[in-house]
Amino acid sequence: MDLRKTPTYTSLLIVYTFLATLLMIYHSTQHYQNVDSSLFGNFFTFGNLGEDILLVAMGFTVFYTSSKYIQRQAGYKEFMVKTLLRIYLVYWIIIAIPGAIAWSVHPEIHASIANIEGDKLWQTMVMWFGHPRIAVITWVLTHLVFFVFIFGLAILNEKFKYLWYFILVLSAINAVDRAFFGTHLFGEYDSKLYLIFSPHNLEFALGALAYYFFEKGYKIERYNLFLIFAIIVFMGIGILYSQAGLGLDYHDHRVFVFGLTAFLLVLSVVNHGKFIPAPENNIFYKLGEAEYIMLLFHGPILSIVDYHFSVKVSYGWAVSLVTIFIILTISYIIRTKIEEPLLAYVDLKLLGKAD
Repeated sequence: MDLRKTPTYTSLLIVYTFLATLLMIYHSTQHYQNVDSSLFGNFFTFGNLGEDILLVAMGFTVFYTSSKYIQRQAGYKEFMVKTLLRIYLVYWIIIAIPGAIAWSVHPEIHASIANIEGDKLWQTMVMWFGHPRIAVITWVLTHLVFFVFIFGLAILNEKFKYLWYFILVLSAINAVDRAFFGTHLFGEYDSKLYLIFSPHNLEFALGALAYYFFEKGYKIERYNLFLIFAIIVFMGIGILYSQAGLGLDYHDHRVFVFGLTAFLLVLSVVNHGKFIPAPENNIFYKLGEAEYIMLLFHGPILSIVDYHFSVKVSYGWAVSLVTIFIILTISYIIRTKIEEPLLAYVDLKLLGKAD
């Protein structure tokens, strides 16, 4: 059975579409704030919660797609080739385009690319912890790559699950220390030790927990009401967080606050999630498939458009919204016309079968 055609996975794609759009509006809001301006009254400053949804959703997705390999202790090559190619193929293309512009044409147009030093380039290429953030979301994807390798080891030998437990224990200690004690046992946010045992690993684990409930058949009664409740909680906490005058700063507590609300949202979506009767004909399904691309693609494009055009004109908000629409469209085209055919070709040539 193709897991990508199941109601559970197609419902999860709606979440991916939602968070990608939310993040793009959020990052435009950031750009406006950096020049002492406002976009939609800064209402969407809580859009960084989309990163917490992404981490929880990725946790569910990786468990959802890798569990069959781990259970039968076979399929390491297939899992690693498919997953890493999905992560790196578009990533390399997307960082190359703005990279070429910044390095060779106009270095001031995107400082985060132009300022990459030679010894940092390899970190950028392999998405290593602490690499320069060419695409705004890549710090999240670093965690994804990290756990893909861990689950790859678990396919080779199930005992590697204890490595996963070990990482989670230290990540929990780091989270509790950062939120309640502040002794900084694992250093600051940019230290390698902190990044490896990041509190955000616990959000990945919450996605795994959502998968566990799903796999064991635990059902939520009054599913629709639970989904509405999850959305209200998630949006409500986010809006409170975005109002600076209230003095609420959940940054060090975000795993406990945002992570748990993101867990509620993901759990409610995958539990009895049957929003799409014909997923192949639904625009949200298609955009959900292109979500990873737009997450990578939007950073350089939005920052260039916002900083150099939108914030300088009175109708800049419209320019930003049109840019977001263009990013959605381009991401969809890249997904359907470039990525899908290439992945199918690799499946056929490297794995010896059609996708």
